[in-house]
Amino acid sequence: MPWLRKNWFVLGIIAALLAGFALADRAQALNPGGWTNRIIVLLLFFITGLTLPSDRIRRDLATPKLHILIQLFIFVVSPLLFLTAAPLFRAAMGGQLLVGIFALAVLPTTVSSCIVFTQSANGNTVGAVFNASFANTVGIFLSPLLLSLFLSGAGRGLPPDQLTGTLRNLALNMLVPIVVGQVVRIPVRSFVDRHRKKFGVASNSLILAVVVLAFARTASNPELARYASELPWMFLYLAAAHLALVAMVLVSTKVLHFSVPDRITALFVAPQKTLALGAPLLTIYFGGQDILGVALLPLLFYHPFQLLTAGFLKSLPFVRSAAEHGV
Repeated sequence: MPWLRKNWFVLGIIAALLAGFALADRAQALNPGGWTNRIIVLLLFFITGLTLPSDRIRRDLATPKLHILIQLFIFVVSPLLFLTAAPLFRAAMGGQLLVGIFALAVLPTTVSSCIVFTQSANGNTVGAVFNASFANTVGIFLSPLLLSLFLSGAGRGLPPDQLTGTLRNLALNMLVPIVVGQVVRIPVRSFVDRHRKKFGVASNSLILAVVVLAFARTASNPELARYASELPWMFLYLAAAHLALVAMVLVSTKVLHFSVPDRITALFVAPQKTLALGAPLLTIYFGGQDILGVALLPLLFYHPFQLLTAGFLKSLPFVRSAAEHGV
């Protein structure tokens, strides 16, 4: 039971994928006119606004060097690294896998897992909270703009009028519920912070529902099965890319003479990508397109792999020493 409680979300991703394929013939009934997805996304971002400690952004600016490095890795270094996928996956699944990899590349860091790992390793927890909050707030606007730029370069960009409509939908379906959640958070902040884990479970459950609906629609595409042989190469690439990001963070923080707590924070925050923001953002961005399920595949692999990697990173000598001795 402890193992199941710890790993239920990763197991839930697998179950959601299988459920999506099993329910392929009921995709329209499950999501009539896209309304089921829309309601789920609104709830997700309301919870995000309710639990996002954005008040930290205004006051946790004591270590600008750490913040600048992490944000550069999230929105500059990581997207540039994932551009190396272009010659490798341009033709894979008719270019759809490349869309998914680019979508992963532009996402901000995780909302909570990077903070949990930083705290358990005795890193700079305040720095982790600040950077996760800041990146996810900025990512609401920056991630779709970067994705549009990447897809334009790959010949799959949206026409200007369609891009404008997509950004408008993102603002209405993401920004409005987040703002409402932030307003509601003011009088109930202490209650929300005490029950953060329960809100996290609710948010993760809604993400799994998004995955089921996305793959129920995608699985109805008869072309999908013949592309299955291309997926292992993508998984190997994503694993190598994540490890490369981790290595670059380690080298950068060493060269810049970061303190041990700041090195730990950068190590757990900079290379990670959020499924909590990514799944609903891509749901809105790609609307009712069949490509949505494939676009989510890289993120669905990357999420558990980054958690597994973070678990191993805790065994690094300077991380283990900080965790044990409070260095």
